[in-house]
Amino acid sequence: MNRLFVLLSTLAAFSSAAPAQQEKCKNEQSQVQSNHLLSRQLEDKAPLPDANPSRRIGDISFSQQNIFNTELDEENNWLFRLANDMHVMTEQQVLENILLFQPGDRYSPQQLRESERLLRQQGYLYDARISAQTRCDEFVDVKVETRELWTLLPEISFSRSGGENRSTFGFRDSNFLGWGKRVSLVRTNDEERSGYEFTYDDPNILGSRYRGRLEYADNSDGKRHWLSVTYPFYALSTKHSYGVANGSNRRQEKLYDRGEEISEFSQHTSSSHVFYGVSSSPAPNWTQRTIVGYRYQKDRFDAIDETVLPLAEERTLSYPYLRVSWLQDDYVKVHNIDSITRTEDLNLGWQIDTTLGYSSESLGGDTNRLVLDFRVQRSHYVNQQSLWRWSVDVQGQLREDGFTAENLFFGTQAEYFFNSDDAQSWYVKARIDGAEGLTLDRQLTLGGDSGLRGYPQHYQQGDRRALLSIEKRYYWEYNLWQLFRVGGAAFYDAGQAWFTNSNPANDTHFRHNYGVGLRLAPSRANAGTVIHIDVARAINRPNDVDPVQWLVTVKKSF
Repeated sequence: MNRLFVLLSTLAAFSSAAPAQQEKCKNEQSQVQSNHLLSRQLEDKAPLPDANPSRRIGDISFSQQNIFNTELDEENNWLFRLANDMHVMTEQQVLENILLFQPGDRYSPQQLRESERLLRQQGYLYDARISAQTRCDEFVDVKVETRELWTLLPEISFSRSGGENRSTFGFRDSNFLGWGKRVSLVRTNDEERSGYEFTYDDPNILGSRYRGRLEYADNSDGKRHWLSVTYPFYALSTKHSYGVANGSNRRQEKLYDRGEEISEFSQHTSSSHVFYGVSSSPAPNWTQRTIVGYRYQKDRFDAIDETVLPLAEERTLSYPYLRVSWLQDDYVKVHNIDSITRTEDLNLGWQIDTTLGYSSESLGGDTNRLVLDFRVQRSHYVNQQSLWRWSVDVQGQLREDGFTAENLFFGTQAEYFFNSDDAQSWYVKARIDGAEGLTLDRQLTLGGDSGLRGYPQHYQQGDRRALLSIEKRYYWEYNLWQLFRVGGAAFYDAGQAWFTNSNPANDTHFRHNYGVGLRLAPSRANAGTVIHIDVARAINRPNDVDPVQWLVTVKKSF
């Protein structure tokens, strides 16, 4: 009897403890660790569980939020509810195709973090977050949270001026029918051009990692087509990549002087490209990619009624090339750097990309050339509040006869952010560019379009260019109409473009301007862009420059 009593007591104790142990297995999660964060860095509310070779991916659940959160009073109105009802939500399979893991795979926190970054890169998602918790220390259950964007944008306009009609009609959708495909069809008609353009971009053909793109345009001033199918390096761990592309583009190009068009010509470019690449990891958190390929490009120039200056000679490049790149994985999540409020992925590691090719007459080139393309960039926090970003780039050709440069562009840029607090910062950018052996169709210009905002576009030209910009930036916690995050800037620009062999009588003075600007970052559509509305005034302006320049541009950053 005593033995029976002991056995029953043991079973009762085990049965009462088992549910508690089972509940614990279901709900283990890494605790938030308080780290010394960098300025503007975002802290994970629930850090991912540590890596463990015995852990596998368990269940994967998805939480997809619509464009507007109608549970909030400020977003609960008939217009926003209608937008939510009309919006086609992204198919869950599309999100699954982007993830770098699936149930049963060995758990890797690096893959979860990279998958989160890949989701944020999609033009139909405003933000994404991946969290995870362990289950019995054997499985890791993953939750994927996303917020949708409105992607179907009409392009409709009509105007009449000077007896001429101008019209645009069409649409573009970066998430066609919720399948992640990009489709656009636009019809234009004005005094300079009429025709239509069609684009189809499929980042995951039939749910695979293959990517395809088709472009076709038929305009009165020329035609364009482009077809490509590639298997890209879609992740840092992707072992190989390959692809093929072919295209042709006939268009009209312009040359400028002091902001005025001085000549125009027709340019026809045809190109083909094939490549194969492999990837390796030479050191922890480093990825090396080596690509071999062949590229053909032919440029032909023809005179039109507006042609005033001599035309460039026809160019043909036909060359095999070797491309090697190195990427250091040191990403952090930040905000209020290049956008407003939105989560940004900033890589604090090295990024190096170099290409060397040789175009020869025996392969169909018009002369023997070395083809160069080199770029290195890095971001670096020097202290808690100060962020540096810098880059160096070289691109162009060296002709074998005399080893002379041809369209060889080189430059370096440095950016400095001093984040005084979460809502405002000082920003300084300095850039120096140069060009050697410019052909008659190429220019190096400086003006409102390239950072000197108090002057017309393409105001100065030369083979050297320098620009300094200083800004006081404001990232306000204001959501205009629940559609735009709002920021502002006060700025000063100084710059100059000049020829190294310039006649002293030519205008090569350093130009200055100051101004203020409004920044609007869309939060419900077109995320990843910032609308710039700037008003600038030139200092000691020449007579051919208006007292005030108004600029409205759409850029990728603040």
